Amino acid sequence: MKTIFALVALAFSTAASSSCFLIYSPSNELVWRGNTAPVSMEKLSIDDEVQKMEPKGHLIIVETVGAPCSNLDLTTQTTAKQKTEKTKSD
Repeated sequence: MKTIFALVALAFSTAASSSCFLIYSPSNELVWRGNTAPVSMEKLSIDDEVQKMEPKGHLIIVETVGAPCSNLDLTTQTTAKQKTEKTKSD
């Protein structure tokens, strides 16, 4: 369902607006933000690609008109933290 919403939002974009891509963690914390798509939008399952960046996370695409969409990438910190937690539990 989230993937469908993202595709619909992308399909209705206009030349006067730009997209802001947001990835949220399972606890709804913003972990990635940018003007360019964080994953290939040509893949059959965009959600699978998002899951590689943020397990159990979700992608939202917002059409912005002149509003800034500054870059943010906390996915590498999340991945490193998960690897550390997995190592401790093994």
